[in-house]
Amino acid sequence: MPDNLNSIALNQYSARFTTTVLNEVYRSQDVVTGAGLLKLTPVRQVNLGILNRLFEEWKNNAEAFRSPYFDFSNDDVKSALEEFMNTASQHIAVKRADLEPLLADSVKESLKLLLAPAVYFEDKIRAVPDVEFTHEKAEQLVKYTHIHRGVAEALLGRLTDSGSDSVYQTQAVSWLYEFKDNADLIDDKEQHLVQFAEVFPINIGELHIQEVGKATPQHQKHESFFDSAFSQLEPGTVRSVAPRAEPASAVISEIVAKANVGSGPERDSLNSRFKVDLPKPSDDQSYGSVPVKVENIAGSIPLGQRFMFVNQLFDRNSEHFDKAIYELDRVKSFEEAENLIWHRYASKYAWDVNGEAVTALLAIVKRKFASEKGL
Repeated sequence: MPDNLNSIALNQYSARFTTTVLNEVYRSQDVVTGAGLLKLTPVRQVNLGILNRLFEEWKNNAEAFRSPYFDFSNDDVKSALEEFMNTASQHIAVKRADLEPLLADSVKESLKLLLAPAVYFEDKIRAVPDVEFTHEKAEQLVKYTHIHRGVAEALLGRLTDSGSDSVYQTQAVSWLYEFKDNADLIDDKEQHLVQFAEVFPINIGELHIQEVGKATPQHQKHESFFDSAFSQLEPGTVRSVAPRAEPASAVISEIVAKANVGSGPERDSLNSRFKVDLPKPSDDQSYGSVPVKVENIAGSIPLGQRFMFVNQLFDRNSEHFDKAIYELDRVKSFEEAENLIWHRYASKYAWDVNGEAVTALLAIVKRKFASEKGL
């Protein structure tokens, strides 16, 4: 991931975009065809990214047919295999579980292309270690590139002008850096951002790592220990660049600031300062006492509880956690939320349904629907 893009925010946006699209698409059908993939989203680059991944899988499947026991160089065999693979490609049928990772990855890669084109194209050139940049690879790059297509075409043009069928990857990268800032080859970002926003609102500022001193206004007066420690240890050696984990730093800064207000002796441990009081199963027979309604689940989970949920319920995968919470916030009733929890997450991650973490999560979910009868 390029240094100027926030991978956490990118993953979160991708998950929300993907869930929104798939909820709509699979509302009335079980599979999506090839024609459906071409118009799956308003963002053509996202659709092309999915097709590119399917194309690679299609080629891999063709190679998987080869066996040392048969003559695959025989013209009849070659012709039959080609005909079979072409026929199979005309009958694409993708279920939701299989399309979901393809779409999520394509959204992330499309935003990377839009916001950091030089990094994107260099990654494509170097996709396979120690392999030359070939005409076939350059042509495929042009075919599956819609955003900043001019850059892909320029790479192909340079390769063609060289008179060679391939060049070393370092040569292709040097060409890229010659014209990466050529305004004639770079698209206007706004037109593509509007297409992303048609599916799910996008905040371009959140996708970039914030520079030091440019956090949100409510945190500008607070500097966390983690931001200041190195300048105190090594005066004059800190470069004015954006830290890779600025969003986390901003959150920690807010927590530390709040914790210091009215805190006890300085020797109090971090554990006691950030201790999360979890609801006890004995407080209520239906997942804990939940007297206060919350507007959304995501905004009501303290940082300490978030760590617990990610680690204990979602196999330490924060992206899976964010996606699950987003989906729970989208349902209309507690019954729907329960069904989602038991039939999707509990079975998928093998939860201890009587465990403390599950009880705490259900208590928060129940608070959102506190106004429902019987809750």
